[in-house]
Amino acid sequence: MQQLKDFITVAEFGDMLEGQVHPVILSSESQDEHYSHFGVGTAFVLAHEGELFVVTAQHVLNNQGASHDDLRILLRNAPLSIIFDRRAVFRDESDPDPDSDLVILRIKNSQHDALFAAGLTCVHATDRIQTEQNEDVDIFHVYGYPDEGRGYKYDEKSLSATLWCVSGVLAESWIPGLNTIRVVGKRPADLNGMSGSMVIAEIDGEWKFAGLVTLGGNKEGVLSFIPAEKILYYLHKMMFMEIMGLVESE
Repeated sequence: MQQLKDFITVAEFGDMLEGQVHPVILSSESQDEHYSHFGVGTAFVLAHEGELFVVTAQHVLNNQGASHDDLRILLRNAPLSIIFDRRAVFRDESDPDPDSDLVILRIKNSQHDALFAAGLTCVHATDRIQTEQNEDVDIFHVYGYPDEGRGYKYDEKSLSATLWCVSGVLAESWIPGLNTIRVVGKRPADLNGMSGSMVIAEIDGEWKFAGLVTLGGNKEGVLSFIPAEKILYYLHKMMFMEIMGLVESE
């Protein structure tokens, strides 16, 4: 996780999370000027090797008929929209593996200072747990924006969304390649919108990046996620693709 001060207030912790985890906003301005934005889902910010990336589940866009050009990430404390200069998608018809249900967008480097000043925060991709450590995790925390409480006031050009923390314990994996947790305690009535959420493992008194939610079972109260090590693999793959000139520019 991002380096914390020795003492941090609940309000400061909440601000940090809301700077890391963001509701997915999709633009429809080209089709409808009156209902310019919509969307369900979650995205979060990862830092790796001096770069900043926004990651979410690819199906969040696909299921809403949206492209990467439609994705908007806004900050609460400033009228700044994050600008992306590279993107990589790893799941297509030839690669149906659920652990590749991922889109990574790189934030333009020249924006970093202004975004941090406006409250952007990030998780370091290398500050993670390995899948074989899952059995030692005390509890997993999932941070995301369910559809419950999400709303747009088009007259005021404002969005309302509530960041939820859903906690769970390790369960038997429902799908090969993914890790699964069973939710315990309070959760929203519907888990819809939690795709793309950040998963954090609490282990031996430390919090470590664990993955990204890609599937859920509302009736069963389970969430399955792409492991952090797999996301780091795709980050390295994106960097290699850029070197080879295979990554799309925005």
